[in-house]
Order: sequence, then C-alpha cells, then structure tokens
Amino acid sequence: MKRLIKKIKNKIKPKTLINVGIFVLILGLTISVVFKNNNPGEIMDNLKNSNKWFILIALLCMFLYIMGEALNIYRILKNFKDKTTLSKCFKYSLVGFFFSSITPSSTGGQPMQVYFMNKDKVPISHGTLALLVQLLSFQFVTLLLAVVGFFLNRDILLHHIGNIKYLMLFGITVNIVIEVFLFIMIFSKKMGEKIMDFVYKMLKKFKYKKAESFKTKSDAQLKEYHECANYLNKHKALLVKTILTTILQLSVYHCVPYFIYKSFGLSNYNAFNFIFMEAVLYISVASLPFPGAMGISEGSFMIMFKMFFPAAILGSAMIISRTVNFYLFIVICLMLIGAYVLYDKIREKKSLNKQLQN
Repeated sequence: MKRLIKKIKNKIKPKTLINVGIFVLILGLTISVVFKNNNPGEIMDNLKNSNKWFILIALLCMFLYIMGEALNIYRILKNFKDKTTLSKCFKYSLVGFFFSSITPSSTGGQPMQVYFMNKDKVPISHGTLALLVQLLSFQFVTLLLAVVGFFLNRDILLHHIGNIKYLMLFGITVNIVIEVFLFIMIFSKKMGEKIMDFVYKMLKKFKYKKAESFKTKSDAQLKEYHECANYLNKHKALLVKTILTTILQLSVYHCVPYFIYKSFGLSNYNAFNFIFMEAVLYISVASLPFPGAMGISEGSFMIMFKMFFPAAILGSAMIISRTVNFYLFIVICLMLIGAYVLYDKIREKKSLNKQLQN
C-alpha cells in the first residue's frame, strides 16, 4: 500500500484531469440528450410548483448517506485506537463519494480515501481494512435490497420495462459475483489463493507482460483480505453494526426519489416502494464503466419510475432527483473537501509557527 500512496501522489493531478475531462464530456452528452427530450421551461415550472421543503429533505438524505459511511469508518478506526474524529471520517466519506463519482466504475474513491487518511496519520493498514469492511457491508446490503426489490416488483421489472430488464439482470449478476468473490477472498484463504494462482498461470500462459506484477499485487491483496477475516472473526459485533448502519445509509439514499415524488404533492406510493425500486435501479447501473453511470441512470429512471410519476412531470422528477443525489452533491462534496483542505493547511501553518516561536 505504501507504493500505492506514492503512485497516487505522483499521478493524482494528471489522472484527476483525465477523469474530470471524461466526466465533463459524458456530462455534456447527457445534458444534451436529457434536455432534447425534456422542455426546460416545463422543468422550471414544475420546480417552481414543487414543495421545496421535501427537496431539502431529499438533500438531507444525501448528507445522512455520507454520514453513514463516515460512522462506519469512524467506528472501525476507533476500534484500532487511532486518533481520529467523526469530522475527519466525514471528510473521507466526502472524498470517496466525489472521486467515485468522477471515475469510471467508481474506481477512484477508495485509493483517494486511503491517501487522505494517510495524510491524517492513519496507518495505511488500518485505513485499508476499514474501507474493506465498509465495502463488504456495502456490497452485501446493495445486493440484499436489490434482490428484495426485484421480488417485490418482479412483474413490473420483467414485463413492463422493456430491454432495461437485461441491464437489471446483468447488474444483479455482476454484484452477486463481486459479493461471492469478496467472501471467498476474505473468508476462504485456500480457495482465494487457488483462484489468484489460476489467474496468474493463465496470464503467464498468454504471455501477459505484467503477470509478475499481478502476482505481487494479488499476494499483497490476499494478505489484506486474510487480515480482514481475522479482524472480523474477533469483532463480529462490529460487522453487524456496520451492516445495520449500511442498511440505514442506503435506505435514506434510495429515499431521494420518494421525497421528490412528495414535493409534487403525490401520495399514491410509500417510501418502501421507492426504496426497493431505486435499489434495483442502483444495482442495474452501478457496474457500468461510466462516471456515476451518467446517461444510463437518467434513461433507466424514466423507464423504471414511470409507474410512480405522471408522464407530465416524469422528466422533471428525474432531473431534480439526479441533481440532488448526484450532480449537486458532487459540487457540494468538492466545496466541502476544499474547505477541509484549506482548514488543514491553516492549522498546519499555525502549528509550525508555534514550533518556530518556541
């Protein structure tokens, strides 16, 4: 992981610029398609006529979502006796959301979280383990809510959403594979080693240039997984608390479309209808190699939520919902991360001045 930190430090600027460029390009294409099919004037009229208090509650749900991950990280780091605060863990959660949102398949979130933790003197091994436990819990709850949502809405999902059902089934399948893989890697040392050894041999057979590098990295990763298994075996109650917190975390996140629904004065469906349908939508697009699943999420929303919203406001509901739980919150995260960084620099400068005076 120390090598990873050095690589992140060396490549953070060019990689960030590339990811931002890709993000802006896809964002531009998404906006052009969305507003081509939705009248901006109608959207503004619907927004003016909506109850803004419910939109604020939806925004509050996003802060609770971020706080859920922060609480899980804080609980694990405190269990390690690390000197941290809930405020710092909130920062790590903001970093995770922001960099996951602007990188394909959310690959940039965790490395940047480890980087920020390392800057705050959190041991790399502790930070990595905290994020691994959080990931295990997050994948499990994501899959759990989606599977429940699928069975509760299977008639609609299989017969009334067209070809989107194949995207949904693909998403569920991918997440099942990821969850099974994580469980094997963490809780079955022998099987995990056999899988990695098989992959390594196949890479060697096809003369892949970075086969040895893969072997080194996979061995290090397996070591981290086994440390995670030992840790969880000793702290089963902590895993249960993490899972329960993650259930609440994802539930409030999936409630965002519900409060947008309520903002239009609608009441035929309850929060649970939205939580489980949104859970299916989330898992359907989460594995796609696009930053924030932009474009696909918007299109899927229009199809999967057409039974909840009248046709006249469906487009507006989609745009407001995605603005709250993605686009606006990216901006908010960036601003808050900037504030944290500025505050840390000011505090470091004051500390240095005190040392020089003494």
